[in-house]
Amino acid sequence: MRKRIHILYVVNGLGIGGAEKKLLDLVRHLDRRRYKIFVCSIGQSGPLEVDFKALGVEVFVFSKRNRFDMMLIYRVARLIRNCKIDLIQTTLWLADIVGAVASLLTGGGVPVISWETVTHGENDILRTQYRHVLFYKFWMRFVYKIVAVSNEIRDSLIVRRGIPASRIQVIHYGVDLKRFGRVSESEIRRDMFRFPRNHIVIGTVARLESYKGVVFMQKAAIELARQYANLVFHFVGDGSLRSKLEGEVRQAGMSDHIFYLGSRDDVHEIMRTFDIFVLPSLTEGLPNVILEAMASAKPVVATKVGGIPEAVIPEETGILIPPGNVNALTAAISRLINNPSLSRRMGEAGRKRAERYFSVDQEVASFEELYSRASRKRKIL
Repeated sequence: MRKRIHILYVVNGLGIGGAEKKLLDLVRHLDRRRYKIFVCSIGQSGPLEVDFKALGVEVFVFSKRNRFDMMLIYRVARLIRNCKIDLIQTTLWLADIVGAVASLLTGGGVPVISWETVTHGENDILRTQYRHVLFYKFWMRFVYKIVAVSNEIRDSLIVRRGIPASRIQVIHYGVDLKRFGRVSESEIRRDMFRFPRNHIVIGTVARLESYKGVVFMQKAAIELARQYANLVFHFVGDGSLRSKLEGEVRQAGMSDHIFYLGSRDDVHEIMRTFDIFVLPSLTEGLPNVILEAMASAKPVVATKVGGIPEAVIPEETGILIPPGNVNALTAAISRLINNPSLSRRMGEAGRKRAERYFSVDQEVASFEELYSRASRKRKIL
């Protein structure tokens, strides 16, 4: 190798979103002896800018002046030249387009990899706005490879977006198995919350938005808390629905059972306190938080949407239910409450599955192999 490979990651913003956090996780685990990393936000800054800089990454923020600011393309192209970029990886729709066009403006010699992390549900921008369909299909012809985080997204790219299968590679998300791992009962820090040790803790980690199905989980939580006096529900995350949901908790008289913890940077610690993990999303790509729950040996109750069935094996590592079905959600959680041995078996099976298929080491190795192939194409190795 004649030098470190210079990689530019182009993202829509640096807020605390699933795709942005997974990019941070990927960058954290890449071999810095082989790669020099640059990150460019073409929308706005956010809390993750500090985290990227803490890793020694150069961060550039190009704010948009309007909905589709053409100057973003020229600014990114200039950045590609100035930083002698060898590879470009884009995340989310606008970044995909800007990265592909900017590469062409510099002569088209810099390979572009598009990271498809979002499921293509009914609200997918490429299903609702025809001009976006045309833009995407045209510019993806100039991308070296599209990486889908699940088989469901790969199939959607082929069927709904007309992308040839040969242009797509599936690389599942990976989880840090050391950070999220089995711990003994004595290591679980239930003292961080004030409730008796014999209480059953049911938790979720999600944005408090309608597409995450948190409204349905709260309805199930209220019903179950009326049946079982020793239940505690923890909602980790923030969003536009938080005030409304907290108001409903107070109105139902459930403030001793249902708690909203906000955004946290100690999710791995909080996950250890859960007895059951729940994610009732209406739409998903491949939610990393489910992999974290599995790595933490927690039984999972989740909806059968997006890439979730690729991670959660029904009746083996968890229970899958239809989206938006409160009765099914309530029944699934109740079943695990009443059968602790089943919960433990599912949790252990989930941990083994995470170790076998969803480690961050596997994810990083797959990306580094892809980077090597793209580099050979450009003859920089």
